[in-house]
Amino acid sequence: MPLITLRANKISSEKIRDSLAESLSLITEEILRKNKKLIVVRFEVANQQAQWYVSGAVKSDDAGIFELSIIVTKGTNTDEEKALWIAQAWKIVTEALGSAPHPNYISIQEIDGKSWGYNGLSQEQRKIQST
Repeated sequence: MPLITLRANKISSEKIRDSLAESLSLITEEILRKNKKLIVVRFEVANQQAQWYVSGAVKSDDAGIFELSIIVTKGTNTDEEKALWIAQAWKIVTEALGSAPHPNYISIQEIDGKSWGYNGLSQEQRKIQST
């Protein structure tokens, strides 16, 4: 049930968003072993360059900059799976948006199964109900 969020200063077309959503969902299903039906990908695109600062100054060039995060249930993936997902996600996003001289971050945020869920049930409740 991962939630993937890509924040960027630009994503030029719907075709690129569709491709990113498909590719990020695929590696999440394959590498992190998540149910494809529960993967949600959300895009947030800054409309103004001044929304991004690098080294304390407004980013004024046209180079791409992004932050990609995924939320998963804590303890459901190995360190190796997480490292591979980060590497593959980096490749996918930089191929779609271009690499830039700026720092671009990718994070895997792990939340305890008691503290998050979907459709009104926590992950812990789902685990208890499935046994």
